[in-house]
Amino acid sequence: MKNEIRKDYISEKYVIFSPKRAKRPKDFKGKEEKTMTPENCPFCPGNEHMTPPALIQIPKKKWKIRLIPNKFPALSGIKFKGEEGGSFFRHYKPYGYHEILIETPDHGKEYHELSLEQLELCLRIIIDRYKKLRKKKEIAYVTVFKNKGKMAGASLDHTHSQIIATPVFPRKISQKMEAAEKYYQKEDRCPYCDIIRAEKNKKVRIISENREFLVLAPYASTWPYESWVFPKKHVSELYELDKRQRKYLAITLKKLIGKYAELFGNFPYHIVYNSFPESDFWHFHLEVFPKLKIYGGFEYYGVYVNELLPEYAARNLRFR
Repeated sequence: MKNEIRKDYISEKYVIFSPKRAKRPKDFKGKEEKTMTPENCPFCPGNEHMTPPALIQIPKKKWKIRLIPNKFPALSGIKFKGEEGGSFFRHYKPYGYHEILIETPDHGKEYHELSLEQLELCLRIIIDRYKKLRKKKEIAYVTVFKNKGKMAGASLDHTHSQIIATPVFPRKISQKMEAAEKYYQKEDRCPYCDIIRAEKNKKVRIISENREFLVLAPYASTWPYESWVFPKKHVSELYELDKRQRKYLAITLKKLIGKYAELFGNFPYHIVYNSFPESDFWHFHLEVFPKLKIYGGFEYYGVYVNELLPEYAARNLRFR
């Protein structure tokens, strides 16, 4: 196939696909090695003194999961004073919350190797904490993400996720929301519900589907082997997921990340939760970004180059 410029489903993001430069899955094999041992890892049992006191620990003894404040937070729970300064120099004090969810006491286990029961527990804690932080008056947005590996920005290799609550709204989410709302105003339908229907009809970019979730390789993928995970039922906010949906999300993530590991070994990646207060135009979903390449500089201008067509990625990532 010849090179092609693709536009995102609804936003103004463009991606240049250059399939002649494509690599085979084995060419992306992860080379990251664990840098810590259970003896010096602050997330391991016995080293709890190395972290701030737990906000949540289940169970209290011989814990399976811990939620802690980040020892080196980007934000802190200082008194919120609102915007300060003026003109070109407006700023806020670093108010907010920065927390770490330690997903297992087992230093050697990767996310996809956790039991379904453990993954469901992780999701329950994330959802409960998300809901609590969202209710705080000064908090504009709660970001939930998982970064694995040094190339993805993780300083510790013990599997964990992060929750960051801020008094400002992330610009990237605002841009996506604006595009989604514009589509909704024109069509009177959720754009993502329409995307799900359109992709199911096309079939070529579908990775997997179960009773509650659909996984696809997006048409204008920014990253090689990028995937999006959608609940088939329209929900806009993370905590709208019911118990059954949480169960199937755990199943989906376990299989999806397991498939990535099967293809790429010990690979770096992000899992990003895209949530927004209840609305008809926003559809909650997760995006998975394997960090299999380093961008050069052209991407600074908002146009990306991807060597791998999503149709090819979907074919290699498919699972039941």
